[in-house]
Amino acid sequence: MKRLMYVLAAGIFLFTACSEGEMNDLQSQDEHELSLLYKKIIDLSNSETCTDEQEWKFTAIGSKACGGPTGYIPYSLKLDTAEFLDLVKQYTDGQKEYNIKYNIVSDCKMEMPPQAVECREGKAELVYINMFP
Repeated sequence: MKRLMYVLAAGIFLFTACSEGEMNDLQSQDEHELSLLYKKIIDLSNSETCTDEQEWKFTAIGSKACGGPTGYIPYSLKLDTAEFLDLVKQYTDGQKEYNIKYNIVSDCKMEMPPQAVECREGKAELVYINMFP
């Protein structure tokens, strides 16, 4: 009887290890797909030279595990803004699903939105208010 218990316990351990390994592979694949989408978004954001702040906006991006965006990203109004914002939504929704699927935890710090976009040396940069001078 003891031997049967050991065999069953070993079988359960091996089954769990395989399941965890498969889960890690799935998680890595999901993480890779999210990172490719994020890179595409960043590349689009950086594809336009910033010469006039009035031609730029920003939007929230990503999803923290306990809610709210992971940050903000500038984008040029010269882009196909509907396509750009759809990619940001896909990424944000995907990150939210990823967090739930893999029980991801994060800090619960609220990411404050920037006040504006400024052009510096051709790059769009987000401007935040310094609350602690």
